[in-house]
Amino acid sequence: MNDSIIEDAQILDFARRWLPYGGGNSGDLLVEFGMTPACYVARLGKILDGPTARHLEPHVRVRLREFITNHARRAR
Repeated sequence: MNDSIIEDAQILDFARRWLPYGGGNSGDLLVEFGMTPACYVARLGKILDGPTARHLEPHVRVRLREFITNHARRAR
């Protein structure tokens, strides 16, 4: 399996686990993936558009999209 696909799956799993708590904090993201929150959210958006996220239940996909939208609003 391609390393980027594995990492995409890991990011998606992280996002699902931390969603009820408002997402992971910047320290968690840096340690887990070497990413800033902005990079993580951008990558998560791309993952949700790709094949790795096909198995997600629709309500989970909606909640993750809402998380991305809310993050973008807070960043303004």
